[in-house]
Amino acid sequence: MVREEFTTQGLTGITAYDGAVGWKIDPWGGKKDPESLEEEEMKQIIEDSDFDGPLVDYEKKGNRVEFIGMEDVEGTATFKLKLTLKDGDVQYYYLETESSLPIKIDIERNVRGAVRYYETFPGEYKDVSGWYLPYSIEGNVRGSQDKWKVSYERIEVNVPLENSRFVIPSVPATTH
Repeated sequence: MVREEFTTQGLTGITAYDGAVGWKIDPWGGKKDPESLEEEEMKQIIEDSDFDGPLVDYEKKGNRVEFIGMEDVEGTATFKLKLTLKDGDVQYYYLETESSLPIKIDIERNVRGAVRYYETFPGEYKDVSGWYLPYSIEGNVRGSQDKWKVSYERIEVNVPLENSRFVIPSVPATTH
């Protein structure tokens, strides 16, 4: 299960997945009621629900990993791995050679028969209860100058949460 909340311009959006249903509240388009996720959004949140990431226990998840070789990423030596997900999407992981932490991930995602290419740059890793997690993630559609960046102020683990936080809220019936 996943619930992602983010605040921009004083409005809070929510994207969530309860293990079966994905939904969102997107207030920037004037929408206050929850709605189903689109195909690409659904693929992304299902990937987000795998907290260990697709490389951990990759065979159990139906993924394949190939060592491609060594590659330099912005002056840093990396191991380059090709990960083919069980749905056929391909991701290239660039793991820093000393820590084996990913510093770049290239994603080839098939959406409605067309391949889309993305670049992601996780960084600012910190130890969180013995697990190194990125406190910033930058990305863009490959070749685009428009980039996005997410920065985390705090990451907490094993925080008790009610399952109801992940379930799509019911919308009150309107009367006419």
